[in-house]
Amino acid sequence: MKELFTISAKEMARRIRAGELSPVEAVEAHIRRIQSVNGLLNAVVVDCFEAARQEAKAAEARLSQSRDNLPPLFGVPCTIKDCFAVAGYPWAAGVWARKDLIAEADATVVERVRKAGAIVLGKTNVPEGAMWIESYNYVYGRTNNPYDLKRTVGGSSGGEGSIVGAGASPFGIGSDIGGSIRYPSAFNGVAGHKPTGGLVSGNGHWPTVSGPLTCYNTYGPIARRVEDLALLLPLLAGPDGKDPAVVDKPVLPPESVDLSRVKVYYFDNNGQVAPDQEIRRAVALAAGGLAGQGLAVEYWMPRGVEYSLNIWLAGLSQNQGPPFREHLGGGKPISLGKETLRFITRTGKITAPGLAAALIEAVTPLAQPMNKRFIQLAHDLQRRIEDKLGDNGVLLSPVFASVAPLHGRIAFKAFSAGYSGLINILEFPSTIIPVYHRPDGMPASIQIVGGRFRDHLTLAVAGRLEKIFGGWKPPARLDWE
Repeated sequence: MKELFTISAKEMARRIRAGELSPVEAVEAHIRRIQSVNGLLNAVVVDCFEAARQEAKAAEARLSQSRDNLPPLFGVPCTIKDCFAVAGYPWAAGVWARKDLIAEADATVVERVRKAGAIVLGKTNVPEGAMWIESYNYVYGRTNNPYDLKRTVGGSSGGEGSIVGAGASPFGIGSDIGGSIRYPSAFNGVAGHKPTGGLVSGNGHWPTVSGPLTCYNTYGPIARRVEDLALLLPLLAGPDGKDPAVVDKPVLPPESVDLSRVKVYYFDNNGQVAPDQEIRRAVALAAGGLAGQGLAVEYWMPRGVEYSLNIWLAGLSQNQGPPFREHLGGGKPISLGKETLRFITRTGKITAPGLAAALIEAVTPLAQPMNKRFIQLAHDLQRRIEDKLGDNGVLLSPVFASVAPLHGRIAFKAFSAGYSGLINILEFPSTIIPVYHRPDGMPASIQIVGGRFRDHLTLAVAGRLEKIFGGWKPPARLDWE
């Protein structure tokens, strides 16, 4: 049964179709695994176990009648980030004012994984309002890293990264406006994909965004294996008639990529925040590994990435929807002064990062002239990078400046957010893959970036790196039964 927690969702679905594994066995095994590790991780914060058991039994009954025309993920369990609505279950997204809110309908991505045959086991933890890179809130508490419980899982899809990294969920669905799929994937040693802006619907995701942010905020898969990212992305992508920002673009399979024609560019320092040695080593190993496979590899740092963090913050300043202080109040704007006093006196229910995000947003208008210049730089940078990459180029870079920091320490590395945040503003796809693991088990990962709608290209290169370096490895620090 241990093997079941290491195989891909694609392989699990194949075994179910072939009669080698039953949906009930798959679901029950992963429920037991969640129950075994979640007391340490606090990753799954809302369980759907009883409904999942009923769905698994129904799937088994269908198999007894016919194995024809089964959807691609038939009987495979999964988890969902708490920012997405799952009908009939809490939808707090880490905000105290939303702790009693029950979703009335599934988000589009949830509808689509269900239609593909997957069975939802539960919802996973996030930072308050999904606006920080440490998954902690007053509703559910803090989530821990499966490789080292003293370390962060990242955010905002931190619970997903943690539970998938622990082998307790074959795949999950996250969202990313500045690294929120990529940090958890990198910190927890799993594969993750931030799609091209506008490829996947955000209907049923909270917090909502508007204006240019609709293509900065993206929704995509986190999984143990790259082949699952490639399987899931086309199932999630495409218009739903509810999110007007979604474009109708085909998602090509990674198998369509001729890797011998791929040009690889890389840089290990954006000139704004210097990564730790182990992150630079991960980038160098990835570049060297691909060169060893015969791919053309060249160092290239695009001019302008030294303003990565500035560009990301300028991009977020364009939000035309409700301010974050209104999100924190569950629809009613909080008083920053009163809530700050409550935080100081330990009587409030809003975290320090939540208050900081609301405060930064409140003073953003003062920086509008500067922000306009950075947004213009982003347009120029987008054009120049796409011109350089063309149809067959990818760019390797750090995801963050270090491996997963200790709890509470990530604020000292917050400027590292530019590495990932820039990619959102450029609307580029990015795939995360671990390259090596330190002696203590902590994974060191990189991101593979491509031009818009070249998702298949970044996935293909990630797949090759997974073959070279092994990809996700089960965390030895957890009881692996």
